[in-house]
Amino acid sequence: MELTLLSSLDPYAILAGFFFSMLIFLSGVGAGVLVVPSLIVLFNLEPTLAVASSSFFAFLAKVLMTVGHAKQGGVNWTVGRKFLYLCLPVTILSALSLTLVSDPEMRVTVDRVLMLLVLLAGLLSLASMFTKRIKEVLSRLSLSWLSGITGFLMGLTGVGGGVLVVPALSSSGGLSVKSAVATSIPVGLILSLAVSITFGSRGVMDYALVASLMVGCVVSLPLASKLFSRFSEESIKRITGLFIGVALIGLVEALLESMQLI
Repeated sequence: MELTLLSSLDPYAILAGFFFSMLIFLSGVGAGVLVVPSLIVLFNLEPTLAVASSSFFAFLAKVLMTVGHAKQGGVNWTVGRKFLYLCLPVTILSALSLTLVSDPEMRVTVDRVLMLLVLLAGLLSLASMFTKRIKEVLSRLSLSWLSGITGFLMGLTGVGGGVLVVPALSSSGGLSVKSAVATSIPVGLILSLAVSITFGSRGVMDYALVASLMVGCVVSLPLASKLFSRFSEESIKRITGLFIGVALIGLVEALLESMQLI
């Protein structure tokens, strides 16, 4: 039994899980915007399956990450609950709408739209990280608006848990950046659980890949916890932005291939 379990683990997925978890813990960003395009490009998953598997991995990983951030006292539970009131039901409805698509031709179109949405969400993530103008625009939106937009993106693409939650909590929520990162982890945990249950109940999930990713996650978290207090916010932002950028370039290529443009 143990040998069968070990042989089913993918060393490349374990390595990927290590780096994914490191970046998610440090920045609060990456559970969707980095993992989803990476699963599509590196592991050849269909977009819907990538969203489902990424969300399940994000849920399991963030259970452990929440414990780590809670011990450091950075999680603001009150603001986190307030954000989820609207975001959670919108997330569930958006994810459910994807599972209702059964026509093969329509499925191809939906997959292309999903890749495009992930790409756009990724570009929004990079813009919000490095452009003051985007941060100013986000800061003008109410927490309810940002919550609803996050739920829509999260349900359809698995992206949004960090992309919009961190800016929302640090602007409209009034939290410091590090407190917003810490609070975004349990918020993303709940959202990822909702998405993974919605897809998993329809049989859309790659459990073997998720298991390999989680091995890398467990190995990385002790190191990530130590680095969180030592890395500056600027360093974390640059490292995360670099990996997201590389993942999005690969996603662009995969999207063009699916449209037979290259």
